[in-house]
Amino acid sequence: MFEIKKRDGLARIGEFTTPSGTVETPAIMPVINPNFELISTEKLKEEFDIQVLITNSYIIYQSEELKEEALEEGIHSMLDFSGPIMTDSGTFQSHVYGDVVVEPEEILSFQKKIGSDISTILDEFTEPDETELDAEKKMEKTVQRAKKAKEEFAGKEGHTAFPIQGSVYPHLRERCGELMKELDGDFYPIGGVVPLMEDYKFSELVKVIVSSKKGLGAKGPVHLFGAGHPMIYSLAVLLGCDLFDSSSYAKYAKRGDLMYPEGTKNLSDLEHLGCECPVCTSHTTEELKDLSEDKREELLAEHNLWISRKEMEKVKQSIVEGTLWELVERRVRGHPELLKTLKVLDDRYEYLEKFEPRSRKRALFDTGSETYWRPAIKRIQDWIMSEYEPPADGPTILFEMDQDKKPYNRHLREELGSMEDHELNYLVETPIGPVPLEMDEIYPVAQSIFSSDKMPEKLLTRYKERKDIDNMIRWEGKKTLDSLSQPHQEGISFDEMKIKTTADYQFCKEAGKVLTDGTLEFVKNNKGRIKNVMLDGEHILSVRHYDGFFTLKKPGAQILWAKLSSPKMRIEVTDESAKFNSEGKNVFAKFVTEMSGELRPGDEAIVVTQDDEIAATARVFLTKEEVQAFKRGLAARTREGFET
Repeated sequence: MFEIKKRDGLARIGEFTTPSGTVETPAIMPVINPNFELISTEKLKEEFDIQVLITNSYIIYQSEELKEEALEEGIHSMLDFSGPIMTDSGTFQSHVYGDVVVEPEEILSFQKKIGSDISTILDEFTEPDETELDAEKKMEKTVQRAKKAKEEFAGKEGHTAFPIQGSVYPHLRERCGELMKELDGDFYPIGGVVPLMEDYKFSELVKVIVSSKKGLGAKGPVHLFGAGHPMIYSLAVLLGCDLFDSSSYAKYAKRGDLMYPEGTKNLSDLEHLGCECPVCTSHTTEELKDLSEDKREELLAEHNLWISRKEMEKVKQSIVEGTLWELVERRVRGHPELLKTLKVLDDRYEYLEKFEPRSRKRALFDTGSETYWRPAIKRIQDWIMSEYEPPADGPTILFEMDQDKKPYNRHLREELGSMEDHELNYLVETPIGPVPLEMDEIYPVAQSIFSSDKMPEKLLTRYKERKDIDNMIRWEGKKTLDSLSQPHQEGISFDEMKIKTTADYQFCKEAGKVLTDGTLEFVKNNKGRIKNVMLDGEHILSVRHYDGFFTLKKPGAQILWAKLSSPKMRIEVTDESAKFNSEGKNVFAKFVTEMSGELRPGDEAIVVTQDDEIAATARVFLTKEEVQAFKRGLAARTREGFET
């Protein structure tokens, strides 16, 4: 069973339960060669805190001595490791040597007999240069083997891995994922990708991962076969990969290579190690070079494993902080081919956006021009260009301000007050493009730091074209004020603009109108910032200080529930769950019967019964796609219940 505990977009910290224990993901699985122990399994567990191992069942099966030992004692006793162990089937040996002679049923049955926690079917490795027809045939053969394995081993202890194949053809990868998802498995490796990584074809790798994930949906965990270099961990985790097997730590050590998150360096080229792992802090480069070949190989392997483990810890912490995109943008600069992957992600914005939260608790940091491709920025740009409707019929006043004036409207209170009785719209130039001034306190407009204040001029031109604006006035102080026409008595207040536009962006298009239909009052702090919003005397919204968005209060939820048609903003649950949710208890995935596909992680939502009776307000944790995939775990955190 797999359960998501923390997340940042598609990236997730999860718990994967096996017969031999629970693994916290994302995690690395060191490859253990049953014929040669470079680092003892005891050391891996005690010093490196390794939770899960992977070994090759075909190598064991081919050796009479190892085979007998594994069958008699079990794989855990044989490897002297009590934690979860995954076994591969020999597919990669077939790819490398072409000499695997074993029946698919035979090797899978063997893995089950020796007590593997995660057994792998013998899939058909699809090479990057396969013809589409050959790749499709191999993919279909892999799916047929998975179906047979599902039938034969249903109900047996342990998990069975169903690899996703399809070469570099996105539609084949996606189709394979869909077919494997239908089998309702519980472990999904993405196979056939080692040649892509060896040839630095990282853009193709990203396309393969995304296509496979689209087919699988949110099923997991997802294992990226053969991904053992720390330079790709952050990128692969960003795309929703959970487990990584690593023989690279040993292979690279054998040829004298040290792995780093930025790339690989050979010991012969180094005068300084530049590393704080136990190996590097206790040896100089010269001391390592003077060691015997075997001892040097062992220590370099330990360095590589330390670096891999440390990088995965950084990835996890970035998920907790909500800063994984920034880590990825730094890491991909380690190689030009890695940097190109960010453009591939930009082309897949519509898929990534579904899992992207509307805000994060930490500010968005600009790391380079590629930052503008992030879903968090593209989403608000797209919404402003396509969905935003200027609230007034009059001219648009354009402000140009420095970033250190964020939020911009607080430095314009006097000016806004003098213009409030005019029919005006307000726009401010920002590094992410033109932004309606009433949106300047929300994420990521206020909660971001860019290296330049300059706004691309093409974005302003596009905005004017999209909104059909022919009367835009650049603010020049009193001169601009004097040029305006006579004031109107019914001009919309800036505070009301802020509520309507923010609600439309955060909740849905109609929300702003229904939440301002009445007498509005505002509770402000001593700096003039809105804290609470009252409608006809009822507290409907509170403003979150860290991102400028709203927390939905019960009266506000009731208004939205009454005015918005189902399934907008709704999480529908069983009657049994609704009773507990109305008492303030959280919403769990297995009790969700329907959910709006527009809800994103972190969104405010309304929990309802199957008869659409309101039960609670909640904050979304899983998307609709994820709820449908998981049988356990949190779906939404309840804020307030409507006790019945």
